[in-house]
Amino acid sequence: MCGSGAGVGVVNGEDEHRAARREAERAADEALAERLASGDQGAFAQLVRQSSPRVYSIALRMLRDEQDALDVVQQTFLNVWRAIGSFRGEASLSGWINRIATNNALMKLRTRRRKPEAPLDELWPGPERPEHPVRDWAPIADKLHEDAELGQQIRAAVDRLPESYRLVVLLADYEELSMREIAEILEISVPNVKTRLHRARLALRQALIDYVEGRS
Repeated sequence: MCGSGAGVGVVNGEDEHRAARREAERAADEALAERLASGDQGAFAQLVRQSSPRVYSIALRMLRDEQDALDVVQQTFLNVWRAIGSFRGEASLSGWINRIATNNALMKLRTRRRKPEAPLDELWPGPERPEHPVRDWAPIADKLHEDAELGQQIRAAVDRLPESYRLVVLLADYEELSMREIAEILEISVPNVKTRLHRARLALRQALIDYVEGRS
């Protein structure tokens, strides 16, 4: 019984720590946003320093081109400078900036010449097929947090997805956007987002299980 009570205390303590950290981050966001809105160039330089790596990572993951990603970084902070007065704190400052970066990357994607997409089930044998039944996901989940090589395999598998599926996975599983937010960004319906995400995850799961079984 004592052990159980101690466990609850640890969990509650962790929750309180996370809540305190979020509150501190929110207060820091508000203070920085006020400085930015007043035209404080030092605050803007601070924002660029602390946010550029994340913005670049988002853009590179979406565009897979270093120069295009750098262009998105530049455009994003230009947008931030011009629009900081509209920031109202409904989301975190970093989340707001990441949404701007995501939209800028998507706009750049739309300017590229579109190539026909290969069917998703041509990449890996579709798990819906009788000869390839859906397998247990547990072996992947157990290894995911401790296997750096598996992480590389995941990124490579995501990169191989057709663009319409890859973007949904990136926005849902990396950027942690809601189905409605993704639908708005991609200008498709929420059911369409859910369908693409489901099919993409099945394909990724099949690819990763094949990889894990090949190592065992």
